[in-house]
Amino acid sequence: MDDIGYPLLLQPRYDEKLWGGRRLETVLGKTLPTDAPVGESLESGDSATVANGPLAGQTLGELAARYPAALLGQRGERASEPFHDFPLLVKFIDATDILSLQVHPDDDAAAPLGKRGKTEAWHIIHADPGATLITGLHAGVTAQQVREAIAQGTFEDLILREPVRSGDTLIVPAGTVHAIDAGILLYEIQENSDITYRLYDWGRVDSQGRPREVHVDDALRAMVPGRRAVKTVPLARDERRSVLAACRYFTLERWSVQGDLPVPDTGGASFWLLSTIAGECAVRAGGETVPLAAGQTVLLPACLSGATLTGEATVLAGWIADLAHDVVGPLLDAGHDPEQIGLLGGATGDLLGALALAQRERARPRGRS
Repeated sequence: MDDIGYPLLLQPRYDEKLWGGRRLETVLGKTLPTDAPVGESLESGDSATVANGPLAGQTLGELAARYPAALLGQRGERASEPFHDFPLLVKFIDATDILSLQVHPDDDAAAPLGKRGKTEAWHIIHADPGATLITGLHAGVTAQQVREAIAQGTFEDLILREPVRSGDTLIVPAGTVHAIDAGILLYEIQENSDITYRLYDWGRVDSQGRPREVHVDDALRAMVPGRRAVKTVPLARDERRSVLAACRYFTLERWSVQGDLPVPDTGGASFWLLSTIAGECAVRAGGETVPLAAGQTVLLPACLSGATLTGEATVLAGWIADLAHDVVGPLLDAGHDPEQIGLLGGATGDLLGALALAQRERARPRGRS
């Protein structure tokens, strides 16, 4: 059996897009494969390949199917079912033009298609002055009103825009009408799903001069009226580790690496996806040292413990946490207000139950020693 007990440096897949640019290269330092505008760098997911060690050339999809427990961990395996894939997709997205207005279905709506839904979170790496994200529709707007506004050419009056700047994080629940506007480079973490319903495309045409396909009926069925993407407020667990967003599908943290930073041990429950967004560091684990420059992503398998980051860097860390014990409990211990903690889940509401559980556990009388 191949040894997966070492840090897996990932080779992303680059996707050319009409709205893409070159900031993956000029800001993050990536080497892009062509001179064409590149919109996305798919850092994980089934198509990402291992770039180092004995597993070099194998995809995460192949490894997740072959070594689910060792690679994914207990919680990762549960998230992978029933598809037996790599359950989280991490991307860098460079938008030099506005993307289409989209809706992703939730898990229940995607199930008849044999797929999972898509809840996601965004962390802004660069934003031009005045840049915005489209985060939903005005309160009370119905699917019928959307359909009529599209037909009448007044749809843009219904959308909500949120100004953003570098360092902002938003959580985007499935069912939200949303779009990334021009002038933004961001990191995205999401359920591993490719279902996107394009609701509105600003009259844009493709390279052949043809209007791009839209999926109005599907998008309106998937849309949840009143649902919005919302900014979160980062909450520090300690001086070097902050939680940016958390829901049942993923938890996103920001780590400040200054010298040595031990990677928290998940006890075999989850993998870690670590993406450097500034500076550079190295990952030491399993007898290996893997350099990690800005714009690179490494996967630490669930079976790997004792990892340490060394260097000077800002790292985004994605994993599948136990929300009550790994997120809420430590943040309560750090003195954060329960209401602030709940807001890390945005409109998903996923932290509310975890908050209630953690608070019940703290209220329980302690036994005598």
